[in-house]
Amino acid sequence: MPNKGVADREMMLVSGSFDHTIGLWRRRENMGPTETLEREIKNGGELIDLSDDEEDKDEAEDWEFSLILEGHESEVKNVAWSPSSQYLATCSRDKSIWIWEDVGEEGDDEWETIAVLQEHTADVKCIAWRENDGNGEVLASGSYDDTVRIWREVEDGEWGSVAELEGHKGTVWALEWEPRVSQEKFDPEREFEMDGDADAEGFEDSPLPTKRLLSCSHDCTIRIWSLTPAPPPQNRPSYLNSGIPSTMRPAPAEETWTCTATLPKVHDLPIYSISWSPKTGRVVSTGADSKVAIYEERTKGRSSVGGEIEHEWVVLGVLEGGHGPYEINHVTWCTRYDPGKNYEGEEMVITTGDDGAVRAWTMEMIMPVPAKNVIPAGRVRAMTLEDKVEAIMAGKSLA
Repeated sequence: MPNKGVADREMMLVSGSFDHTIGLWRRRENMGPTETLEREIKNGGELIDLSDDEEDKDEAEDWEFSLILEGHESEVKNVAWSPSSQYLATCSRDKSIWIWEDVGEEGDDEWETIAVLQEHTADVKCIAWRENDGNGEVLASGSYDDTVRIWREVEDGEWGSVAELEGHKGTVWALEWEPRVSQEKFDPEREFEMDGDADAEGFEDSPLPTKRLLSCSHDCTIRIWSLTPAPPPQNRPSYLNSGIPSTMRPAPAEETWTCTATLPKVHDLPIYSISWSPKTGRVVSTGADSKVAIYEERTKGRSSVGGEIEHEWVVLGVLEGGHGPYEINHVTWCTRYDPGKNYEGEEMVITTGDDGAVRAWTMEMIMPVPAKNVIPAGRVRAMTLEDKVEAIMAGKSLA
């Protein structure tokens, strides 16, 4: 996994291995915005080089092995850079999570272990960072013990677990934090104001709610977890009040996270990977059944006058047999750059499977029906005026 880093820093690549070590590589040449190696991946998995510059090819491969990090006692299952690139987290079959920090000068390899977290009772499968929201960066972990844990720096450089999320009935295979686009779209304050019930002016400056967490499991479910706000004890400021200097805030107390949604059931076998789109807020999932499914969160409305606006998740499309009979281990969203793209910034999905192939999927391949016409199973939606106009233009009967 590469670090996102900053423009004036070297790019680094980290990998975790079955030999219980972590490898680090550095790219000694800075990669500018135009110094990219172009590739086109066709649907069949064929890789085509679109670059004619041999010098660019050589430069793109200019990676230098840096060092080995040792400490885990069994295979490393996952690695993740923190959003600031200050920390590197690793997790292992040895039930532990290690947090490392690069304390050397620019270009030097001097790493320090700042935390070893061992509260999980079984192998730790996955980890995911949340950016600093004014209270420090936060790490989530999923385990073979069927739980999710939330970790943060609790006091004077010490890291600890502030929440244990229970509900899954099997191994937690993957985690994803909510993207900003989804926060803004479904922020209750913004929905209230945009709904015409209040003056919308100035709402852009209001703070966003805490990011939700997405998890998938061996139990064939995808769950969404939300932080339940808890008032601080009387006369005691809250640790989460970013308006108070961190040195004056008390250590964070245990947090309460609850499962606030379960996505519609699509998979018949364990779900191995999920990805929450930073552009649209849609979710894609893959698993042992070789399916690729896309979901979208929508507003249902209020169940009572003055009540909260309710949401629901719907399935936009399901691709069967994405990698034939083979399991699909990973999925991610990416921007589409091929000549066939419909518009700038269009998204596509990339999957990897046990067949050894990397496959690229357009939205049309997974969602043959326009997304706006897809509705939750068991519900019937009346045709809107827009639907009727489109049907007439297409020569369809309205009967």
